[in-house]
Amino acid sequence: MIQTSEHLQKYLTAHSLCPLVGFDTEFVSEDTYQPELSLIQINADNEIALIDPYAIEDLTPFWDWLIDDLRTVVVHACREELRFIFNATGKAPRDLFDIQIAAGFLGMEYPASYGNLVNRLSGVSLQKGETRTNWRHRPLTEGQCKYAAQDVEFLLSIYQLISDRLKKLGRFVWVTEEIQRQQAHIIDQETTPRWRSISGIGSLQPRELEIARQLWHWRDDLARSENRPPRRVLRDDLICQLAQRKSADREQVKLIRGIQHRRIQKQLGDILEVIAHALAVPDSDCPQRNRNKKPPQRSTLAQFTYTAISDFCQRNQMAPNLVATMSDIRDYLEQEIGSRHRNKKPRTIKKSQPLITSGWRGEFILQLVEDVLSGKLVAHVANPTSDQPLSFAPHSAIDPSSNSDESSQ
Repeated sequence: MIQTSEHLQKYLTAHSLCPLVGFDTEFVSEDTYQPELSLIQINADNEIALIDPYAIEDLTPFWDWLIDDLRTVVVHACREELRFIFNATGKAPRDLFDIQIAAGFLGMEYPASYGNLVNRLSGVSLQKGETRTNWRHRPLTEGQCKYAAQDVEFLLSIYQLISDRLKKLGRFVWVTEEIQRQQAHIIDQETTPRWRSISGIGSLQPRELEIARQLWHWRDDLARSENRPPRRVLRDDLICQLAQRKSADREQVKLIRGIQHRRIQKQLGDILEVIAHALAVPDSDCPQRNRNKKPPQRSTLAQFTYTAISDFCQRNQMAPNLVATMSDIRDYLEQEIGSRHRNKKPRTIKKSQPLITSGWRGEFILQLVEDVLSGKLVAHVANPTSDQPLSFAPHSAIDPSSNSDESSQ
């Protein structure tokens, strides 16, 4: 366990030229505004170290060492690790490799747990006894340290195995593209106000959206200053109810079930002030609803298309959940069906492109999707007892008579 700046610097110096680093963290997030970093695990040149962030006041030398351009940082399920790096340095590693994402490009389960990947690729069953441990507690036990160390013990060997297979399949570039896309999305979430993610605001009108927006910002500021989860300041459903009430009158607001909670009553004056301010905003400045008119065919076609994609992925060693979600397919169908109704070509502006039409996904499945929607590929029962009973084939292969006219000419 590294618990002093001197010990940390010694480790960093010894591995200053290490090109490949395994990285993981342990954290607590149940009662804080952001996850609280409680332990850092690192594997450089196959020397594993546990770094105590509570004992070392300034971790800047470590973060600078970690994101040095000469290094590839290997992680599993990188969301929290990337957030810690970004919040400490203001930037992301130049070369981040997520084995969870990469495994999906080999047809493995996605998202797969670290334990499952280790077992499948290394034949080792990891201990699970410390899954719910209190990582804030000091000193850590021998069992806790062993559990934490194994989280980086196999990262580098798995990286080599997966990398070799990806290169043989010609998919390493695809993986890099996908990791960078997900990395950019995580950083965007970290830096952009996400008030439209409030659960239940989809039906709110512009004035109600303005109230919800301002309450979200008030809640976020207070939660950050007090270092507690935003939902413990004011729940999403209460924000929506306050917005729908459209009143800054104390007696009217008290009629909302849940507002009587002692914690909320302490903040009620501030809440009413926020609502009053939102009610005074000109109509023209209120946020507009996201009007996504859903084609009636969308649900049926989305399920049918997803089945075709799943069948194609299984035959081509790809994880279907990585290639496209139902939401991705619906986004594509909304644009595609809408453009056909207007007799226009789909928009090609990169910002508005559905995910499945761009990058490696466009290369991998776009033609398949277009062939399914145009009727060139049709479904048939290949094996009723299979986990994937339906398969897709060219229409002429299922119904040879469809070519009879052509063959007679």
